[in-house]
Amino acid sequence: MDDRKEYWWVQHEAMVQPAEVEFVGGIPVSFRFIGMADSIPAASAELIERLPAPPMPVIRPHIPQPPATGPQRSGSWLWLIGILLLILVAQCSGQLYDLIK
Repeated sequence: MDDRKEYWWVQHEAMVQPAEVEFVGGIPVSFRFIGMADSIPAASAELIERLPAPPMPVIRPHIPQPPATGPQRSGSWLWLIGILLLILVAQCSGQLYDLIK
């Protein structure tokens, strides 16, 4: 069976309002006015004109990727030693220059 929901202008009790119409096998079964919670049988209403499909979101929701597993700590000691060496050179560069001169 082809079950779907479409949006139509519906006339019900001398009012014309947009509604969500539920179809089963191509036959309207019930409708629900936009902004209301209860549904009404389709036999008590007249479908006037189909509304265009709602717009699709331009930005799709981001699905987080799992973090890459691998050796991430293998170079951490090397970075620490390198930073300490740079700090030592920066602190002592003036004194080293004076000794070489």
